[in-house]
Amino acid sequence: MRHHKGWAAVPLLLTVACSPPDGTLELRVVDSKGMATPARIEIVDDEGRNHVAADALEIRTECATPPLPDWASAVQNALHRQQSIDSPYSGTTQFYTDGDTRTSLPAGRYRIVARKGIEYRTSSREFEVAGGETTRVSLALERWIDMPRLGWYSADDHIHVTRHTPADNASIGKWMRAEDVHVANLLRMGTAEHFAITPQYAFGDAGVYRDGDSMLVSGQEHPRTHVLGHTIILGAEVAIDRRDSYAVYQNFWKEAAQRGGASGYAHWGTGQARDGLAVDAPSGLLSFVEVLQFDFPYYEIWYELLNLGIRLAPTAGTDFPCIPSIPGRERFYTKIDGVPDRGNWVEGLRRGRTFVTNGPMLEFEVGGAGIGDELRIESPSVLRIRGRVRFDPARDDVQALELIRDGQRVAVASERSAPGEIVLEIDETVDGPAWFALRASGDKIGETRLETPWFMGPRAIELGCKFGCGASLSERVDYVGTGRPRPSAAHTAPIYVAVADTQASRPTELLRRWISRLDALEASLSDEHFEELLVFRPFASRLLIDGVPAEALRRDRPALRALIASARGYYRNLLAGPGAESGG
Repeated sequence: MRHHKGWAAVPLLLTVACSPPDGTLELRVVDSKGMATPARIEIVDDEGRNHVAADALEIRTECATPPLPDWASAVQNALHRQQSIDSPYSGTTQFYTDGDTRTSLPAGRYRIVARKGIEYRTSSREFEVAGGETTRVSLALERWIDMPRLGWYSADDHIHVTRHTPADNASIGKWMRAEDVHVANLLRMGTAEHFAITPQYAFGDAGVYRDGDSMLVSGQEHPRTHVLGHTIILGAEVAIDRRDSYAVYQNFWKEAAQRGGASGYAHWGTGQARDGLAVDAPSGLLSFVEVLQFDFPYYEIWYELLNLGIRLAPTAGTDFPCIPSIPGRERFYTKIDGVPDRGNWVEGLRRGRTFVTNGPMLEFEVGGAGIGDELRIESPSVLRIRGRVRFDPARDDVQALELIRDGQRVAVASERSAPGEIVLEIDETVDGPAWFALRASGDKIGETRLETPWFMGPRAIELGCKFGCGASLSERVDYVGTGRPRPSAAHTAPIYVAVADTQASRPTELLRRWISRLDALEASLSDEHFEELLVFRPFASRLLIDGVPAEALRRDRPALRALIASARGYYRNLLAGPGAESGG
């Protein structure tokens, strides 16, 4: 018997006809007051498939966008608008809601998880969707800690999300509220050739947008070169663009200070940023170093600067979406007096009233002085030091709370005084100037394990340098390690202690290392080695690459040499002073 070709479609038609219709999920996420609140959502069916709601909030992932004509820019921006985000920490696809979601789902069983930053516990529930019916699910998000009530407000110092007009604010504001980021610093990027990557429509108060407890603030990652590293300016009244002297970073810092901003170095100060810090740190124009990023807490360069008497606050940020992450995953908190605004937030950062974290929360006092303060005593004294870390035991396994003095661990506590809490109390003799800080470390719970990311691999760095050199990572520190649990980390800014009629000791070997960096930088600028320093590629520079054209570097060379000489004089004065000592 011969069958007609049309009969082949019958089984498929019967399957479709017999399949139950989709059901509808109505989801509401509420806060402690029962009000709808933005959150990040994960819906997984019983076969492990992720589902994204049709009415999910729009997010943006444009990162490195070259300058384009208006029509091409509109197309490019549309291509980078999406409704889902792939979490490297859970290995699932998630989405954002403003608090109320309605979407169709195939009939079946599901698990839903709601998240809202690091001050809230996650909330989850299993439910079933029946074909043709509506299932209503409500999830309540509860705080395990309320840092704003204590005067501390979170910030991600490194987000690259375009705002062409004020019309972009509403969706981005809800997105940041969903991650409970109080100050989202949206950084415009530039190179020696242009200042047009992830642009912001306004700076200063004109560029501030508030949505509940979240505030969008314009900032910049500019200047950024393969010679001196990547930098950040936060909260300035205007966009600062000094391409007429691009490699002379201090021209940027001076204008930022005049315009109410705070300046610092990105990506832990590694790579060529060590040279930039060697030149710029003695100027007194810098406020911070980014020390926690990419699941990687790295403090050694910052410690060295503190031991050289250069007071810099620690900050943290994600570099989203240029690096696979979630906004606010790494963040820092700033102590603010009163209702936060752009001005008092920048002031708190400049005063060093910060701590960095990806989950644990820190409290710290030395002789009654708080984070960022200077305690002055008339004579050598025994000071009472108290520190505490609090954390959500469902997400963080903090194993050690350490007291750091002048870059060295001097005490550690590991026993939990209560669930999710470790306290360290100690009496410490102080007979000369010192700085103290508190550091917490442990492992994340329930997250994927680490893999060395592609952007820190040797091949990526080698390839990058052929097209302009990814400066900040090319002299990278050893990564935390593939296959290990993701770290749980937090670190306070220092509390400084000054003792009357005493001077701080400056390690001789450390001073010599920083002078040696300046000597090597100066040598690279000489006629003999100048061509070796140039890695500029005109085509690549139109994108994200941070090379500097030869003519621009030659133009800035005399000013750079003068700044190198000035910084070298600073370190040599310390080396010759009565406070210098042997050792590293």
